[in-house]
Amino acid sequence: MPKSISNKTAQDFLENSQVILESLEGSIFRLYVSYDQHDISDAKAKAMLSVCEMLASAALEDIESASAKTILDISMIVSRATGILYTLEELSRLDLAKGYTAAAINGLTLACSSLNELLEVAVDYVMKGGAV
Repeated sequence: MPKSISNKTAQDFLENSQVILESLEGSIFRLYVSYDQHDISDAKAKAMLSVCEMLASAALEDIESASAKTILDISMIVSRATGILYTLEELSRLDLAKGYTAAAINGLTLACSSLNELLEVAVDYVMKGGAV
């Protein structure tokens, strides 16, 4: 595959993962506000976490696909996306006290935001053809 096509494909995957992560961040934030204010039941929180897990999984899949299309080392981005997914899977059991669960959910919004910033840098780098 020519380098320019590979760059474009990697860029597409990274940009798509950014869109998914923005949706994930919004979903996690809504969950945090609802859960922290005790407005939703544990069953509804688990359902919302399940949606968040699906979004995190889709973002991770796109990031891994981008990683396969480029020689740019984005293993740190893959690791962070994997960590977000695993954290969501662990939280879905709601085994922590409510305050700790809410804090963990809030932490995930920060993790998604940080990951999205890293993806922005990676997209810029791929667009400029750097090390790809």
